[in-house]
Amino acid sequence: MDLIEIGKNILKKINSLGYDAYIVGGAVRDFLLQKEIHDLDLTTNMPLSLLSEHFMIKDNGSDYESVTIVVDHYSFEITHFRRDVEYTDHRHPKVELVDNFFIDSTRRDFTINALAMDSTGEILDFHNGLKDLQDKVIKTIGDPFLRFTEDALRILRGLYFASKLDFEIESNTLFAMVDKKELLATLSEERLYQYFIKILYADTDRGIRYINELNLFQYIPKFKRWLNLVDRNMKQEDLIYYYYLHKHDYPMLPTKEQVKISNILDTLLKTDDSYTLYKNKDYYFKFKDILRHFGCDIIGRDKKIEAFPILSDKDLSLSKEEIASYFDGKDKALAIENVLRAILNNELENDKEAIKKFILK
Repeated sequence: MDLIEIGKNILKKINSLGYDAYIVGGAVRDFLLQKEIHDLDLTTNMPLSLLSEHFMIKDNGSDYESVTIVVDHYSFEITHFRRDVEYTDHRHPKVELVDNFFIDSTRRDFTINALAMDSTGEILDFHNGLKDLQDKVIKTIGDPFLRFTEDALRILRGLYFASKLDFEIESNTLFAMVDKKELLATLSEERLYQYFIKILYADTDRGIRYINELNLFQYIPKFKRWLNLVDRNMKQEDLIYYYYLHKHDYPMLPTKEQVKISNILDTLLKTDDSYTLYKNKDYYFKFKDILRHFGCDIIGRDKKIEAFPILSDKDLSLSKEEIASYFDGKDKALAIENVLRAILNNELENDKEAIKKFILK
């Protein structure tokens, strides 16, 4: 049984208890577009406190009057009909519960996301979403200037849906995006990054084209620079390194591991020293595409690595422990490094007696 059918069965059960319930949002849109559906959102006027009497639930958002119910090993988020009364910081609404789905539908962002399906499969469309779906248009519900002022994330969501679905953004909606683009600077870096990735790796580049043509990232300059430096052919986890190697800065707070890798890649670009390449060859192979992008002589580096007389420290004829035993303190590590450098530069044969003579001279 597919998700839609499971969802309709949930709706029927809620209906049998005397309450209204609908499948809403992206699942209805994607069902009508005959796209694969990965999750369902449900909405109802049934008090969520009563759901536990009829469904297995796990609480996940009491502030927003929503819970997750589990049916047939699938999880479904179900939210009470509500009205967004007041927005703070151009993002977070105060909510008021209502008993009517039409009121609930008016708080949603775009007409194609306000469609609902009842337990019989009938589509409820209060905002001409079906026509916009047919016309392949992204359009806000109500005044777009107000909608983007309420929640600046809707600008990025609109760009994402344009990219994902290859839809045009309706002219008044697009004009409002341009007019309110400075509000993107009020969003957290985490949210910006989340949608930056969604837009970049969406099915089409329509959203990217809107951003570039209309300078929509004007007030989030780091993300604007980032977008100009990367493309969808690059691995998502590597994007931060492309930014760093261009700007020697980070587009967002990096992890310790990202800082480490950034410094290693920077070093590998600046030197072809055999010892440096040997110690970091795993990073070299893993991030070869990035190094190639920045003009690194990959053919030359590959040949140098192939010619190394040793592949790892374990190949030393005189072990690191034996070398270190002849020295004290910091001199231990320095002696090992000197041996490795000499062998890699073909200045010392990887022979036990030769290494002893080298370190004791």
